[in-house]
Amino acid sequence: KKHCIALMIDQRVSEGEKINFFNKPALTTTLPAQLSMKFNLDIVPVFIERDHKNNFNIEFQNKINPVKFKNKIDLTKELNNILEKMVIRNPTQWIWTHDRWK
Repeated sequence: KKHCIALMIDQRVSEGEKINFFNKPALTTTLPAQLSMKFNLDIVPVFIERDHKNNFNIEFQNKINPVKFKNKIDLTKELNNILEKMVIRNPTQWIWTHDRWK
């Protein structure tokens, strides 16, 4: 139906899979991977950055095709890798008031 959904994957969750995030196991949601694989939906990572004038710059990254992954775990690992790169690129943009590795 040409709709979009947005899911924030940088949150601590109470259920999911222990998948490395910055080289430490972290409970991670597999919901984006499950939806992507079940409905054959591409995932488009989005990097949003606030500039010094409090404007937002939005960067749509290359889409991820779920058929390139054998299961939800492998796809979720790739999403965590992408998220790590976004955080490293500008760590001041992330405010984590929760412990992702708890």
